[in-house]
Amino acid sequence: MIGTLRISLGALRHNAAVLRDLVGPRRAAFVVKGNAYGHGLVPVARAVEPFAARLCVYAAEEAVELRAAGVAAPVLILGPIPSAALDDALAADAEIALWSVGEFARRLCAAARKRQRSAAVHVKVNTDLNRLGFEAHELVDALEDVLRMPELAVAGIFSHLASAEELDSPYTMHQLAAFERALAQAKPLLERRSLKPAAHIAASAAALLWPQTRLDMARLGIALYGLMPSQRTREALAAAVELQPALSYRSQLVVARRIAAGASVGYGGSFHAPHDMRIGVVPAGYADGVPRALSNRGAFAVDGALCPIVGRVAMNMTQIDLSAAPDARAGSAVTLIGRDGSASISVDDWASWAETINYEIVTRLPRDLPREYVDEER
Repeated sequence: MIGTLRISLGALRHNAAVLRDLVGPRRAAFVVKGNAYGHGLVPVARAVEPFAARLCVYAAEEAVELRAAGVAAPVLILGPIPSAALDDALAADAEIALWSVGEFARRLCAAARKRQRSAAVHVKVNTDLNRLGFEAHELVDALEDVLRMPELAVAGIFSHLASAEELDSPYTMHQLAAFERALAQAKPLLERRSLKPAAHIAASAAALLWPQTRLDMARLGIALYGLMPSQRTREALAAAVELQPALSYRSQLVVARRIAAGASVGYGGSFHAPHDMRIGVVPAGYADGVPRALSNRGAFAVDGALCPIVGRVAMNMTQIDLSAAPDARAGSAVTLIGRDGSASISVDDWASWAETINYEIVTRLPRDLPREYVDEER
């Protein structure tokens, strides 16, 4: 495969330190689900572990992989766990999200009894995101049910915000108020049991924009990787929070060829040369993380110049216009994401061209793409 993702561990450590200092040293939980947003689960976790109160993953398999790699920080599994994986989750000493006191809770108790230990759980509250969680008014009853299960230990209570990246967000305040009311109602019960579970609702956007949402912990995902949750968030915080994008993507030309005016390029003939021109073929396509939506609208960089994508992005190849890079030839370096001289292409550029979000761009980078880890900051 002719293409490499370069991940700056220095940038990740810089971002982790900035975010930890922003939210407080005991509040920073770093989210490394989705193969650490495409950056590589284990190397990222190792880099940011010294700054983390917790690491958050989605699946039990991720927790197991972290423990096998020697990562010792507390790990919280945010997603559903198949019954067959519960023992693995407990063996990894992972905390588990709980939003049901039905069959799943009973199977979790059985797995804990088998291991002769308790299972630490974070009880999830639905505050109108309407995906997972007990309804806010059900929290006290749910906690009473959980506390009747001696195998379960309540380590946290949490919820998730729907619109925190908006600078004027009444819905965020509605959700926070609903969560805080639920916590207040549960407080007497928790105090009687001498319990102080960590309350958390903020992800990156809320932690950056809404200090009142940070509570006992903030789950920092996209910001850890030097990416902002939205353009509006970036504009609001450009001077206040200096994060460094950790990822770049480079390949090289395998062909540079001349085509005549009127010649078509790529599948479907969606591009016709307006004049005699040179095009280059880059051995990366949608199987390699380049969105097909970049066809005829994105660009890569060669020799310090932006070179527009021409024709359709194919499974493993993309064609670019080399008019701005007249000396380019087979073997010339191509920057898909990153900086090349005065030319710069960001993850956010890809997201804009593809009409999606930066989260999707990085998390869909294939696991089998080679990743090179470097210590310096970008």
